[in-house]
Amino acid sequence: MKKWVFSVCLLAYLALWFVQEGKTRWNDLYLSPAPPAPLLHVASGYGRQMAGFALFVKVAIFQGGTLQGADKLSYADNMVQNFAVMTRLYPEFKDAFIYCQSFLAPIAPEYAERTNAILDRAVRQHPDDFLFPFYQAFNYFYYLDEPVKAAELFYKMSKLPEAPAWFGSLAGKLMGRGGNLLAGRDMLQAMFVTEQDEFVKDRYRRGIDNFNRAIDVQKSLDRYRDEKGRDADSLEELVPEYLQALPSFEDDYFLVWEPPLLRLKSVWDK
Repeated sequence: MKKWVFSVCLLAYLALWFVQEGKTRWNDLYLSPAPPAPLLHVASGYGRQMAGFALFVKVAIFQGGTLQGADKLSYADNMVQNFAVMTRLYPEFKDAFIYCQSFLAPIAPEYAERTNAILDRAVRQHPDDFLFPFYQAFNYFYYLDEPVKAAELFYKMSKLPEAPAWFGSLAGKLMGRGGNLLAGRDMLQAMFVTEQDEFVKDRYRRGIDNFNRAIDVQKSLDRYRDEKGRDADSLEELVPEYLQALPSFEDDYFLVWEPPLLRLKSVWDK
């Protein structure tokens, strides 16, 4: 009986959907909100996966429709709601999370943050898949300008099976970019201890040396602040009273002083 009721409801839903597809161009630019997830859970019963997949197809068709000239912010909230409902109904379906990252995160920083909240469900459902925390880390770094949060995720991912070795190195570098020099060095030291490949270990060693030099500069900046009661206007003010000379760095790294943060960045960050 439940399956029969669900089949009738699903057919009615699909019929309404196809009717909407035939409406005017203005309607093509409108993405309707999905019914609440608890309601669909009750209505669909064992068919929750099909209900989630139907929402996925609806969003995919909408995204591939006539979007020329449409303001993405006009449908962003409804898209968030659709992705939130479909991924709650069918969290096993990875493509829904992948589409969420592709369609929602680039709209605006607010929606990159809301994408990360939806991706939390993917991380819980697929704990050994580093793709979803990778998306979250990318969003923190690229859309939200929060390199320290990105670094924490990359470091956590580096512990997962089959994760690329460079995740740990990238975590340290992002910590440096975010101004958390001690944490960045600690991450690289942890990776250095467990790494077996000598080439990779040498790369970690150079990174640790860079962080140690940057930390020496940070200590000099701290002494300057304690004695002068203010931050130095530039790193050159430290020489020679607080620092004999500004250090040089390997692998095209350099320091950026943005009071109160000292950042260790590479030429690729420019």
